[in-house]
Amino acid sequence: MSDSSRSDSTPLKNESELKRLIQGQDRPNLSQIEAVIGKLQIVMSDYLESGKPLKITLSPVEILSALDAAIHEANGQPSPWPDGADVRTFFIHGLYDEIIQQPSNIFETRVFPDGSERYIPVSKATWKACLAQLRSRIIESGIALAKKHGAMPPNNK
Repeated sequence: MSDSSRSDSTPLKNESELKRLIQGQDRPNLSQIEAVIGKLQIVMSDYLESGKPLKITLSPVEILSALDAAIHEANGQPSPWPDGADVRTFFIHGLYDEIIQQPSNIFETRVFPDGSERYIPVSKATWKACLAQLRSRIIESGIALAKKHGAMPPNNK
């Protein structure tokens, strides 16, 4: 079984696999991507819902901006978003903060080389794959909606 299809309970074979996992150099755990994206969508939806009493509804571009900043952060780059200069920017930055906190809240079970089974935060590789996949889905959904409502020619991708 390759690393890319390893299930959560497949043992890590040796210390070098453990080191790659910790450093984010392993391959994404494809079996976990859908579950992580689902959790991330709930967190984002709950956060966006919290803006309603403040009369703040983010546009798809603003949501993608927060997600892009989280992708930058996952790749070790600082967020391009400034701290809130106004209420709207502050709210977008808050969405970014909610997103980047999630890897420490999502766990997978791994069997370590010593035979012990432990919970560990979702791997960096899986997290990055989830963010990229979610970004692609949001863009695809936006394009589909725009086509449906006649805002784009049907052959435009």
